[in-house]
Amino acid sequence: MLKLSKLFLIVILFFVIASSRVYAISMGALVKNDFAKIAVDESAKFKILFWNLENEYILELDVKEAPENWLVLIEPNNFALNSSVGKEQIKLPYLTESVKATPTNIIVKPPVSVEPGEYELILTAKSKLPTEGIEVSQERVFKFKVEIENPLFFKEAESQNNNNHARSDSSFPTAEVILERKDENFNYFYLIFILVIILISFLIYKYS
Repeated sequence: MLKLSKLFLIVILFFVIASSRVYAISMGALVKNDFAKIAVDESAKFKILFWNLENEYILELDVKEAPENWLVLIEPNNFALNSSVGKEQIKLPYLTESVKATPTNIIVKPPVSVEPGEYELILTAKSKLPTEGIEVSQERVFKFKVEIENPLFFKEAESQNNNNHARSDSSFPTAEVILERKDENFNYFYLIFILVIILISFLIYKYS
């Protein structure tokens, strides 16, 4: 009797599963760039392309891990993904035609007080497919790295450039300075020449 009950439950479970529709999720993704090197007052920009070759579903993107006080903008972060929509085209090696892909832009803005160094940002992409049958969900994790450059490096380079310009300016006088010096020498020579002429004229007048 117990064996018949178990067999009966197995048969019922089999018919329930067979009568339900199973939906598979195809989440294609391509990270265009996952590393950015920026200054303290700059923003990092990343892009991910998503595409889907099967049933339409909702895709949600969220920040899983980020440095403290960092601003992370994801646009769009919640949208329907299917094979008929997409602003960009992507070529897959196993298909003859290009596939439409939806771009997602990620903008990362660190605080002004951030220290120089390398930081990591982790995002998740989750699929949602509400159906009456068995739901098959999928989640992808994306990692990005942002390197903050040392501002002292730029100050030292700028100071060195200014020193080089100052040295070049002091070593090589401009044409105007050279011209002024020539004019001063000419004036001195002209004054001495006039004084000599006056002295000679005076001597000639006195002893003639």
